[in-house]
Amino acid sequence: MTQPPPHGWHQQPPPPPGWQQPPPQQGWQQPPPGWGPPQPPKRSKAPLIIGILAGVLVLAGGITGLVLHLNVNKDAGTSKRADKMPALCGNVSEATLAKARTTNPNGLGSRETTVSNGTRTICSWNQTKGVDGKGHRSTDVYVSDDDMKTDFDRLVAQHMDTRGVPQRKPLEGLGDQATAVLVEGDSAYTDIWIVVRKGDTVIEVDYSGWDAGLFSNTKPDVAEFEAAAKGIAQEMVAKI
Repeated sequence: MTQPPPHGWHQQPPPPPGWQQPPPQQGWQQPPPGWGPPQPPKRSKAPLIIGILAGVLVLAGGITGLVLHLNVNKDAGTSKRADKMPALCGNVSEATLAKARTTNPNGLGSRETTVSNGTRTICSWNQTKGVDGKGHRSTDVYVSDDDMKTDFDRLVAQHMDTRGVPQRKPLEGLGDQATAVLVEGDSAYTDIWIVVRKGDTVIEVDYSGWDAGLFSNTKPDVAEFEAAAKGIAQEMVAKI
């Protein structure tokens, strides 16, 4: 015979048909929305964007600087030529042309012309690639033996009447008369003329160019320029 439950206890009635006890949940469960630890605030992307932009600007500046440097410091010479020059141009030695950094003969710019009272000769040299360095140098020599005595001062005055700031000074021990005219302006370009008279012959040496700097061209050393031009004039005069 079944005993009734003790006082205060009641037997759980059986579940009605169709109802089932939910199975115990296994593993970890996702908490309902709104529960859990607070989320950290989202960080601003502004510093990252500013940093990227700054990096792009620095990179662009570096590339620009590199391009400028390579352009300024590129070899301005041309491949060595074997151009035929007038015989008088042989008065200037290879060693003197090397000091002037113009070892490449320019046959197109050189010629000898017969005039009524004599001849006029032009000798032209420029730079040899891989030999004469960076920057720019150019040498042109004009020799006239057509009774130019009275034209010496006119030629000097002609070179003084030019753009830039010309300076003039006499040169001793070179022919019967010799004057140097230096022309400098706001740019790096520098030009020096040396005009020499020996008897009835007048020699004009035109030496010009500039030096390569880090990002732009720079003015060459005037003493170096004068020495190079004077060396060419001395050799040309010595054999006339």
